[in-house]
Amino acid sequence: MRLLLDARKIEDYGIGVYIRHVFGGLLEQPFEDIRVIHLAGKERLEVPAEKEISAHSANYDPREQIEIPWKCRHLRGYYYFSPHYIFPLLLRQRLIVTVHDLIHFKFPAFFKPPVKVAMARFFLRQIKSRAALIFTVSRQTAADLAEMFSVPMDKIKIIYNGVADTFFQTSPFASPYPFPYILYVGNWKPHKNIITLLQAFRLISKLHPELRLVLIGISPQPAVQKEISRLNLEEKCLPLGFLPQPEVIRYLDGASLFVFPSLYEGFGLPPLEAMARGRAVISSPAGSLREVLADAALYFDPSSAEDLAAKIDLLLSDESKRHSYEEKGRQRSWLFRWPKAVAQHVHFLQALD
Repeated sequence: MRLLLDARKIEDYGIGVYIRHVFGGLLEQPFEDIRVIHLAGKERLEVPAEKEISAHSANYDPREQIEIPWKCRHLRGYYYFSPHYIFPLLLRQRLIVTVHDLIHFKFPAFFKPPVKVAMARFFLRQIKSRAALIFTVSRQTAADLAEMFSVPMDKIKIIYNGVADTFFQTSPFASPYPFPYILYVGNWKPHKNIITLLQAFRLISKLHPELRLVLIGISPQPAVQKEISRLNLEEKCLPLGFLPQPEVIRYLDGASLFVFPSLYEGFGLPPLEAMARGRAVISSPAGSLREVLADAALYFDPSSAEDLAAKIDLLLSDESKRHSYEEKGRQRSWLFRWPKAVAQHVHFLQALD
């Protein structure tokens, strides 16, 4: 089998993790040939120069519709593997696509301008007929794809994401702070439901005045900053922005709890990573989260700051229950490993030949 891997989104947080581990793993397999498309001047997978195709147009850039097919025109008999459902329509190669989530259709009001939703709908309709193989990262995403776009389930292969080895292998770090804190890791997009987390934290801080809230992740949402000010949480809420993985692990190790309030996830990697570091996780049950986390997380109603505050208080106050969730989380996280995911991809890819 000959593969053409589109790694242009390697610097994205979610899809970038998938590219590094799955595409990186595929490069170690004995396929007939693999070529990799990178963005010029950006992070890249380690491949020989003759196996690399350098592109100047990013995903969603209209120029990719011409540049990528032109640069790949000589690669006959290859499968083009896109880690995202936006792809160049003029490709001559057969198509393999991974769909991570359908958030655009679950919460269309969160995506401006509306053309983004229309574009997503157009390309998802295209992959229904054009893709030789569609991967999803959860049963939830597969079911959404079948329901919303009538994609036959026998065309969809479900492969869960994995937790990086470093989350299991790194020795425990000392806490970066002298005070206890709750931790959230992820972006601040509206569906991540950070507003509810802030409101819950204001309630719980009255019972636990020494407690702080630490937020790690890209934070482009002014509404969240406004809510921090409105709730007078400037001294107790610590937004740290994006941090490299070793630093994330350090903050996980020091946290009293990990909270994940998202309204929808196609998979939900951060709470699994927290579990791998032995943190008790309080999570929304939305989207794929209950599927992935099973009984290893304590769930709350994501529309209720009061319920979240009560669940935080429960685990802070009951050490035995907190330790029980820590142990269940460790065991659950071991089920999700990247080498396993790579092997499953290889199995389905080889079946195409």
